[in-house]
Formats: sequence, structure tokens, C-alpha cells
Amino acid sequence: MLNDLIRLEITDEPDGKDIWRHGSMSAFRLDCEFGLGESTGSNVDAWNLGRLDMLDGRFAHLSLAPLADGGDTWLYLKLVTHGAMNIEQGTQARRIGPGEIVLVESSQPYRQTFDEPTGLIALRFPASALKERGLRHDLRNFITPDMSSADARAIADFVTSIATQHGATSASLRRRQGDQLLDLIDLLIDDPAALMRARSGDATLFRAKRFIAQNLRSPGLTVPLIASAVCVSDAHLSRLFRAEGESVMRYVWASRLALAADIIKRSDKAHVQIGDIAYRCGFSTPAHFSRAFRERYGLSPRDALAGNECEAVTWFGTGGTQIEPR
Repeated sequence: MLNDLIRLEITDEPDGKDIWRHGSMSAFRLDCEFGLGESTGSNVDAWNLGRLDMLDGRFAHLSLAPLADGGDTWLYLKLVTHGAMNIEQGTQARRIGPGEIVLVESSQPYRQTFDEPTGLIALRFPASALKERGLRHDLRNFITPDMSSADARAIADFVTSIATQHGATSASLRRRQGDQLLDLIDLLIDDPAALMRARSGDATLFRAKRFIAQNLRSPGLTVPLIASAVCVSDAHLSRLFRAEGESVMRYVWASRLALAADIIKRSDKAHVQIGDIAYRCGFSTPAHFSRAFRERYGLSPRDALAGNECEAVTWFGTGGTQIEPR
């Protein structure tokens, strides 16, 4: 993630394009190719929003593609404010016009091309930021939400309003804005069709699971609270989950334990505390968390933290253990 405000601009100096190309690679892990037209004046400002980076740029007669360096997987939300951007990924190709959004993942090669002066606001965030929330974090191809949806337009307006601040607000506020954006991006990534879908059983389950994922850290997550959030009765919600083979609360506990397992797997073992993990995953006490964890995975959280890499592979990778929430 970015620590400071970054500004890049293509000047008319002899080495202006080389400086831009180097800055794009070092700051954003993007390879730049220049077209036949005039790209001088292209510029981008970038700043941090907690787990996200926000970029506000003007581009002309150039193309950008992520470097295939095997590093972290990044997801991007790109909103065109004027002009147009062409994006290609695999067999997909699409022109993104003013007011339109595209979501794309860096692990799958893609290229974005600006054949005319174009304004673009982009959000860049690690896939792990969604994974930690129990949300979908991988895309097979780029996604272009239906901008006739009021929800999609509201998200675009919110992104635009934050971009106008150019990182001038406090780090605390920017971090909160980033958290809000991650929750909203889930609406577009997890199921873009859900923005227009009728209130069916599948849609209700989708909303309920999304609400659960967003509130796993709350120990007060109950069936009545979840049912109220998705505007159905407790009994109806319970029937929908039972049709999938489990109760509402069993799904909640499985999701909490999967989140805890993932935190342990990725944590700095020397500095993490069992109590901190318990509270981050919505357990009321460390003792309750330890009992549930042992029942699920066959060993205590403390043993999991103390184990060497080989032992960790054994308990994460065998016995039908699921690290992802079901």
C-alpha cells in the first residue's frame, strides 16, 4: 500500500516518458506503452485509504498492463469520468465510457488503453482485504456492473466524492472511507446481477450471507438480527439455510472459525494473541473460541500458532478442513 501522496506526470522533458514509465512500474507495478498520439500532460495522483489506494488520473495515447511478477494479487475498480478506456482480458474486450465502472484482477493479464484524453479514478486493493471479510476475492474475468442500477450509480458517486478530496483528510478518516468502500465493492464483485435481482430465496440468502460476512466480528450476530437486516422472518431465513444443509448459526460459526484459521495461517506468530483473534472473529471469550476451534480443527489455536510450517500444512490441508467460509 502507498504511504505517501504520489504524483506522476509526463512532461515535455527529453526523459519525461522514461520517468513516467519507471514511476508506473515502481509505484503501481504497471508496464506502460506509448501510442502514436501526444501523451504529454498525462498525470496521476495517488494516496492511501487504509487497505486501499486511490488514484485520480488523466491519460492519453498510452496503455497500461500489470507486471507479471508473481507478487500480491490486486483488484482494481476503475471509473471513467470523461473520455474512454478500452480494456482487454483473455477473450473479453470492452470500451468503458464516461460514468461506467470496470472491476479487474491483476493475476489475470489484461491491458487498458487510452486512445483519447481520458479521466480515470481507480481503487487498488489486495485480494486479501476481501478474503479477510469472508467475501469473494477472485475474478475469472473483468466485471462491468449495470450502471442503470441506482446502487451502482450511488457507489460511483461515492468514489467520485472521495477522489475530490485528493488525500487531504486525516489518516483516520481515510481508513474509514476505505473500509466503507470495501463493503460497497462487495456488492459489485460478489454478484453484480444481485443489484437488479428480484427478492427470491437465492437473493435473500445472498444478502444474508453478505450481512454475516460484514458483521462476523460482532458477538451479537443472531438469527433475529440477520433476518431483520434482509427483511424476512426468523423462520423463513432458517428454512432457507436448512435447504442448504445447515442452520443459520452453524454457518455463522463455520465462517468465524474459517476467518480465525486464515488469520492464524497468515499471522506473525511471535506477536499475535489468542484473545485478539477471538475478539476479531466475534467470539465472546477466548475460552469459547478455543473450544470451538479445537472441535473444528482437532487442535487448539495456541497449538496451531506454535506449530512449525510442516505441522501447519498438515492441519490446514487435511481432514476436509475448509479455510474459506461455506
